[in-house]
Order: sequence, then C-alpha cells, then structure tokens
Amino acid sequence: MNRIELLAPAGSPEALDAAIGEGADAVYLGLRDFNARARAKNFAYRQFECVVERLHTMKRKVYVTLNTVIEEHETSRLYNFLKYLAAVKPDGLIVQDMGVAAMANAYFPDLRLHCSTQMNVSSSEGVNFWSRQNFKRVVLSRELDLQQLKEIRQNTSAQLEVFCHGALCVSLSGACLFSSYFGGKSANRGRCTQACRRLYANVANPADKKFYFSLNDLQLINHIPELEEAGINSLKIEGRMKSHQYIASVVRAYRTMIDEYPNDREAAFEKAAAILQNDFARNKTEFLFMDRANYDIISPEKSGQTGIALGSILSVKAGTADVTITLAKNAKLQQGDHLRIQAENDSSRETYKVTEAEDKKVTLRLTEEKPLPKEGDRVFLVSRQDFDKPYEKIIGADLEKYRHHPGITPVPALQPNMPKSQLKLKDGIFVKIEKAADIYPLQTQKPDYLVFPITSYNIDEFLSTISRTQFKPEDVIIYMEPYFDQNACNFWNTAAKKLVDRGFDKFMVNNYGQLNLLRSYPVERIAGPYLYVFNSFAANFLSAQDVRNFVSPLENNKRNLYQTQEHIKNQNIIVPVFAYPELFQIISRLDKHYHHKFLKDVQTGYEFSVEYGKEKISVLPEKPFSITDKINDLKKRGFKKFFVDLTGMKVSKGLYREILQHVNESRHMEQTCRFNWKDGFYFDKAEDNKTDKK
Repeated sequence: MNRIELLAPAGSPEALDAAIGEGADAVYLGLRDFNARARAKNFAYRQFECVVERLHTMKRKVYVTLNTVIEEHETSRLYNFLKYLAAVKPDGLIVQDMGVAAMANAYFPDLRLHCSTQMNVSSSEGVNFWSRQNFKRVVLSRELDLQQLKEIRQNTSAQLEVFCHGALCVSLSGACLFSSYFGGKSANRGRCTQACRRLYANVANPADKKFYFSLNDLQLINHIPELEEAGINSLKIEGRMKSHQYIASVVRAYRTMIDEYPNDREAAFEKAAAILQNDFARNKTEFLFMDRANYDIISPEKSGQTGIALGSILSVKAGTADVTITLAKNAKLQQGDHLRIQAENDSSRETYKVTEAEDKKVTLRLTEEKPLPKEGDRVFLVSRQDFDKPYEKIIGADLEKYRHHPGITPVPALQPNMPKSQLKLKDGIFVKIEKAADIYPLQTQKPDYLVFPITSYNIDEFLSTISRTQFKPEDVIIYMEPYFDQNACNFWNTAAKKLVDRGFDKFMVNNYGQLNLLRSYPVERIAGPYLYVFNSFAANFLSAQDVRNFVSPLENNKRNLYQTQEHIKNQNIIVPVFAYPELFQIISRLDKHYHHKFLKDVQTGYEFSVEYGKEKISVLPEKPFSITDKINDLKKRGFKKFFVDLTGMKVSKGLYREILQHVNESRHMEQTCRFNWKDGFYFDKAEDNKTDKK
C-alpha cells in the first residue's frame, strides 16, 4: 500500500524550507497571480521555477494554487499564466473556477488539475463529475465525516485530498460572501478579511460580546490511521499565512505520526501531540469528522486570534523607536520572539518583534505603520526565536537562468459549445422563496417562475401545498442548496425521481455533484449563483454540460457582467436584482452556544440577522442588495430574465406586491445597498502592479 502523502503549505521561502526540512512529501504554494491568499508573500516566477526544479530532484512535489474566480477582462492574462505553468510543469494545479478548467483542458491538456476545496466537492457525484473533466485529484470539503469519506472512496477512482490540520472557515467552503459584501474584498478572490474572527455583540443585550463565528482549529493527527485505511491519498495542512515556525512544528508532528504509528500508535500520538504544543494556534477540534453533532468546534469566550494568550497590557511607555509594555505576569519572553497585540475592542491586530524582555516588562520595535499599543489590549505569543533551526534553502541565490515572466500571447478565440437542450426558459421574473406557506402570497401576482429550495425536511409539505395553488409544475424551478454531501446524494437519488414523476422538469443546481446526479433525468439544469459564472470560459464549460441558463453570481459587477455577455452565445443570463445574500452558510452546529436573532459586529457596527434552519444556519445582512432601478438599463442591453430572492423575509401579500412594483417599474428601493454592482471587486493597484524583480 502506498503511504499517505503529507502536503504542507509554503506561503514564503522560509515556510518552504521548513516544510521540506521537516519531511513534507509535497508543498502547495501561490504565485503573484490568481490565488486565494493574496496577502501571503507568495513566490516570484524565478523563485517558483527554482522550487520546481529543486524539489523534483529531491523526489518531492509542488502544487500551485489558482483557486480564485476569474473575471472576463483577466482571461488573456490567465491564458498566459497557464501557458507558463505548462512549460514549468508543476505536479498539480489547484483551481476553483470552471473557466480555468475549460481553458486548461482546451489549450494545455498536460496540466494536472486538482479541485480546490472552494469548489465545495463533498460527494462521489461531485468527484466523478470532475474526474470526467480531466481532474486527477479533488480536495474535499472540510465538513465531511469519516463515514462519508469512506463512501466517496468506494464510489470513485480519483485521488482524494483532505485537510487534516489548521484554521477552519465557519462558512461553507466557497460560499462566504461577508468580505465581499462589505467592501468587495472577496474570499473568492483571495481577499478575505476574516470577519468570522471578530468580536460580536448580541443586539438584545449589547454587553454580551463573544467570538460567535470563530471556529477552533482542525486537528486530526490521531485519526491518520483511519484516513489512510479509508483510502485518502493526501493529508493537507492549512496555513499559507502562517509563520515558518508554525509550519515546522506541524509538519514535524504529522511526519512523526505517519511514520511511527504502524509500530506503536499510542506512543506515536503522544510524541506528535507534544510537538504540536509549539504550533501557537487556537484551541483544537476534530470538527465534524467523528461526530456530526460536535459542539466542540467553537470557544466563543476566547479571541479568534492564534497564539498563546499572555493576558492584557497593564501599562505602556512609548519611546522614539520602540515601546515598553508591562504584562500582568512574567511570560519569560526573549529577544526575537514575536507578539501579536489585539485592541481591546478588536479594532486592530498587529505583530511586533521583542527587542528586550525582563520579567513583566517587554520592549517592542515600533514602526510608523503600526499603532501604539494601549492599556487593556490583549497580547499573544505567536513565535519563539529559540524554536528556529537552520534548514537547507530550497531557493538558491543565483536565479539568472530562470525565465521571470509568463510573457504575453493573445488568447485564442473561444469556440462556443452548443447545448443539446431545446427547452427555452420564459423571459421575465424568477422569484425565490424558502417556505411552503410563502407560495400563497405569490398567487396575487404570479411570477414567471417560482423558485423553491427543496430539502429532506420540506419536500412533502411543498408537494402538498403546491397542489392547492395556481402554480403548475411547469411554473416551478426546483432549487438545490450548495451543500451536497453523501447524505444529500442519498436523499436526492429518491427525491429527483419523485419530483420528475410529478412533472417538475427544471432544476437550479449550485453544486457540481448535482449536475452529475441529474444527468440521467430529462430535466433542464440551470446553473445557480453558487456555480460562479464570472467569465465566458465558465459559461462555455456549462454549455458543454448542456446547461443553457445560469444565474449571475451575487458578487458580480456591472462591468464584468456586460463584458461576459459580449462573449457568450446560445445562453441566457439570469440577473439577480434583489436579495438578502447569505453572508455565512453554516453547516456545523453552533446553536448550543447562542440563539441570538440579531448580532452586531463590534468593530464595524454592522448588524446581522441569524436564521436557524434544520440543515444550516444563515447569517444575513441588515440591508438587502438591490438594483431594481437598473432593470430598464439591463433590458436595453439585452437581459430579459431577473432573479428576486425573498429568502430571509416574512413574505406577505403587501410586501411581495411592493417589491414586485419596484421591479416592474425599475424603481430604486430605499434602505438597500449595491453590493459589488458599481465598484466591483476590491483590488490594490499598488500590489497588482508590482513587478517581478527577483
């Protein structure tokens, strides 16, 4: 049996050296373009080429992250980037955007493609879908348990990779819209602001402040034998933003466990667990791996910061180039250690280097960019100088022999795929609701299509209710939720047939596994907003899967929508014009820790509502997204289908009539926001224009 691969993050050259020095079989890293950790140091092109060459001589592997969504204006740059990677030949390319997959398969078929966890692949249906698209490996969703992993392994031959250690996102992978909604810093573009780590207050009781969405860190080191026995091919450590000391300790621990557990599992675990005491991270959890009702996933009383808590600052004395702080107790710090100081109100988090330490008094190096610490601020130890050890440097000093830029070549003309389906959706208004009772108010002015989310909890109620209304099956689009694990697969194998037999022939899919499952049914498959069609290559990919219609992503903006439309043929774009976007879609159980209906971000003042469903928790913004006043402009440009999402609202006849009136008259709706419609995604021009001088 081949031993399981240990895959480590390399967010910097120092982390790369530590990962390889401690025994990682492979590393994953990002370059300056197109990766989901834009704030990591990432690698210059010459450095990257050197890394690939060196690690291949050492029989180690290099995987490149290209796990962001791509806008239409970036497709030419993407083509050149893929051409460059095809020449350098890394061992795998981790992607999120199906447009990247379409371009790679069309022009660079030798690139080995891996599904990013951002694709939210959580079932054998999803794995098998991507296997047919030339993908060699899938990074599975973190929400899966051991039994589901075993079922997936039994039903697919693709390589499977799972996260085994590191930070967890509270939101369903690939479905977090928080950073994007408040400033365009999208997690799908590598700009996550980690809003889940912030301090939140209960609006009903403002003194009740906790870290309600800050999950503990994943740690599965004691389950490596089960993972290996289940047929998992690769164990992935999260942490491209972490220090090289963190990478060193975690890789060393997992290397120890993998190598030594066959001889003595208990002794190997004790040894590895002792090493992990130095990872300077959060509390640990096994998440949902062994227990899907696990409440150990969050410690809301504790800060979401990594590091060893040293208490609060008692006093501050500022100098010209440094600052001396006094702690409540002696932390036994020394020169070279690094501290992270978090403001008492959670408004800032900065890292400082210790220049001098004596008992409780600690002197820190102060720079102009960083704020002066204050009394009451919390202090965390994030690395110790004496934990450093010398590692062989992977990247040499002389990089002259390597090329240093992908070059510029025009992207070939896209050959449009022609869908086989002959069904054309009617133009008009598509209205989504979430409760069967909400169907009745919609009868006062029937939309062109009713969009309804079916789950195992509501299917019977829906079928019973719809039969007593004016809506016929041909008026309804069945909405499938983004999370689609093995349990959902089992439900939908029965539910799809039940619905089709009742005459429902239109399904809006939000997970690639759903595309696969519905292949054998004579239904129209419509791509929902969570399949993220941000470019014409993605649209063309869907067309090849016989998908004629798709909903534009909620994060999309006017410029990109118009540019994408110019390159699309034979397809119809459904444009969202009103919604309360789900900022977080939470599958894990947090209801034991709180039942608050409304929460407030202490740092920004934004308020949110929390909806507790049977299958998930949804966090919605105070203000909805609306571009109802832009509908006439959209119609002039050829858009004819518009999506109104009433999820999260108490739908009444009056409210529905009012919203529909704004839609029909193309009028502005008060107390709403534009999301990214006008300004688009945030991007830092200074950083984007950096040149590769190394």
